[in-house]
Amino acid sequence: MTLLPIRSVFVLVGGLAVCAALHAESPATQGAPKQDGSTPSASSATRDAGVEQATRLMQQGKNDEALRLLENIAAAEPARRGIARQIGIAYYRKSDFLKAVASFKKALEEDPGDSEAIQLMGLSYYLAGRPAEAIGPLEKVQTWYPSANVDASYILGICYIQTKDYASARKAFAKMFGVPTDSAAGYLFTARMLLRQDYDPVAEEYAKKAAELDPKLPRVHLLLGELYLYKSRLPEAVEQFQNELELNPGDASVYYK
Repeated sequence: MTLLPIRSVFVLVGGLAVCAALHAESPATQGAPKQDGSTPSASSATRDAGVEQATRLMQQGKNDEALRLLENIAAAEPARRGIARQIGIAYYRKSDFLKAVASFKKALEEDPGDSEAIQLMGLSYYLAGRPAEAIGPLEKVQTWYPSANVDASYILGICYIQTKDYASARKAFAKMFGVPTDSAAGYLFTARMLLRQDYDPVAEEYAKKAAELDPKLPRVHLLLGELYLYKSRLPEAVEQFQNELELNPGDASVYYK
């Protein structure tokens, strides 16, 4: 889980900020309480507790409450590292994706190597309907993060499809399923994804390529049959289903078709 290290960073940064403030004060004022009765260390500890509370609220699905809390902390301590990232996660979880992008950009100004922020920014672009802008971040990071709640490798492949970069889509799906890019299986998996996205002509082309590379590959004729059935090309659909049954007679779904 990534949350525990984040909390540790918050505590460390808060502690360093307190030390710096104490050294900056004159001996007469060091450790003296503020007029409102609070000390710098108490304020920092309160904000640390606020970050932890915001995390718990997000885990409970109370994203608006978490956002209010985090934005108050950011207003009180604008230079505090890590808050922009947490705000981005809260926006992501409440499906306000363009605001999430803006927050993740701020987080990456603080830490350009924050892989989770990079991936979540890419996913936010995709979910906001901007697949071309999602590709760059998603190409950089394809690790599973619980905060994302989706498979980033799958989303990257879909982004390639939506931008009509079919060769890169095939590469992404082949990597996702652990097969060679130019294999029959690589073409078949991509054809299935293309069909789901309603890219029928390219799906047919890729399925035929898979059948050409390996005529005995299971489910390739099933996919072609489904595609032809969808297009009301019934004789061709029946032929493909019969071909599939010859290869895979135990597949009940073919009989259903």
